[in-house]
Amino acid sequence: MELPSERKQLLLHARVAQQGILPDNAGMVAETCLPRIVPFRGRAVHSLVAMVDWDHRLPSKAFTLRMHLFYDEDARSRFDQALGRRQGEIAERDLYPEFDVPDFAGLPADECYDVDLGSSLEIEAIRLTSPWRREVPDEEGARAVAAVRESQHFAEAKKATPNRGPHLGDLEAVAWTPPCESGHGGWTLDVWWLTAFDGRVGRGWSFLVDVAPVAATTVLSAREFQIRAG
Repeated sequence: MELPSERKQLLLHARVAQQGILPDNAGMVAETCLPRIVPFRGRAVHSLVAMVDWDHRLPSKAFTLRMHLFYDEDARSRFDQALGRRQGEIAERDLYPEFDVPDFAGLPADECYDVDLGSSLEIEAIRLTSPWRREVPDEEGARAVAAVRESQHFAEAKKATPNRGPHLGDLEAVAWTPPCESGHGGWTLDVWWLTAFDGRVGRGWSFLVDVAPVAATTVLSAREFQIRAG
């Protein structure tokens, strides 16, 4: 993704700046991440705000680069208003370095990504955090589930789990997955199939499905996963 410089902004949290992180270094990290971010279904991006956030520890052991994408001026205006309020909350409590202050999580944007950074700003992972990632239209979810059900990937998963209980439910399209997470060239739908759950830990299979070509919905990959309830 490319944007002119006047449509990009970089901010450092007060606790980040106090630890000697330089804007130039943070800016280089943000620029490195940009090519890996593909807007949802080719949406045009109006502007972007990147913010380096802290981990509520001094000295910090890790940082988070929050990337906020906006499709239009209205979305950017809503973000700026929310940011102003959050900066006011931080300023009110920013008395001494050892005092905890709010971070920049949860600010509104059309697309939000968290980039996990090490203590030296090395990039470890990029994750989509927008709440809408779990909003899957019924028609597309049904196509994705049907594609998985007919796939060789699913046949192999069933063969590897012969004693799966029916109480674990059916295949379910659970979330959109961007290329920066999946490694695929475009956005995919993540379809889950639980194989075990003991009330605390669940295990199963995740199938990534390309639903963009309606006539050729394709299962691109499959992997086993484990989640913890709560």
